[in-house]
Amino acid sequence: MTDSFLRKMKETDLEQVLAWRNSEPIKRYMYTDKDITWQEHVNWYEKVSTDSDHDVFIYIQHGKPIGLVQFFDKQKQHQRCFWGFYIGELHVPKGSGTNMATLAINHIFDQRVRKICAEVIETNRTSLHFHQKLGFKVEGTLRQHIMKEDQYYNVWALGLLKEDWKGGSR
Repeated sequence: MTDSFLRKMKETDLEQVLAWRNSEPIKRYMYTDKDITWQEHVNWYEKVSTDSDHDVFIYIQHGKPIGLVQFFDKQKQHQRCFWGFYIGELHVPKGSGTNMATLAINHIFDQRVRKICAEVIETNRTSLHFHQKLGFKVEGTLRQHIMKEDQYYNVWALGLLKEDWKGGSR
């Protein structure tokens, strides 16, 4: 998709991002699935926008913001980071998520990062399969790692090495 790109999240994106994050399709797969308050959201933005180990991008497609991708816990010594993402809009063309991920992965691998780490809750098999399509490997299971609604859930730990990245051509 040639009419798509990532740009740094701005303060003017706060309202849209909060609406995405609090939507049921997104929050049910987050570690914290409660509604985020406006003040919590502003506090988060103020923290990440000044943290050099945290980058938050908005994915723009056909002139419209449709998703968010972030890299965090960037470890310069180990040349690795974690990532998280979502498509916030419900009705987007097929392949939008893959395009967003490809742009993001290419970007971070150009920043002297050699490994991207991810964590996926066991109830989100769609995300597990998406990561595997991108070339991520399951590196372990974090047993009973999070609690939601009085129940513990496992989390899959995944990793993508730069040398295994095929540029999204799968």
